[in-house]
Amino acid sequence: MPRIKSFFWGLGVAALAFIMVPKFKKMARPVIVKGVSGAIGLAKKGREVVEEYKDRRREKERFTQNAATTDRDAAIEQIQQEEIEALNEIKELKNMISRLQAEINEIKQKNQDK
Repeated sequence: MPRIKSFFWGLGVAALAFIMVPKFKKMARPVIVKGVSGAIGLAKKGREVVEEYKDRRREKERFTQNAATTDRDAAIEQIQQEEIEALNEIKELKNMISRLQAEINEIKQKNQDK
C-alpha cells in the first residue's frame, strides 16, 4: 500500500506540475519581459550618462581652448601696443637728437664766426 500511496502522490505532483507549469510560464513571462526591459532601459540610461559626461568634457576643453586663445590674443594685443609705444618713444628720441645736433651745429657756427 505504501507504494500505491507514493505512486498516487507522484501522479498528483506530476498532474499539479502539468497544470501549474503553463500557468507559471504565463505568470513568469511578464516578469521576465519587465526585467529585460528594465535592463535595456538601464543600459540606455548608462549610455546617456556617459554621452552627457563626454559632452561636458568636450565643452570644457573647448572653453579652455577659447580661454587660451583669448588670453593669447590679449597678450598679442598688449605686445603690439607696447611696440607702438616703443616706436613712438624712438621717434621722440630721434627728434630730440636732431634738435640737439642742430643746436650743436649752431654753436659751432657761432664759434667759427667769432
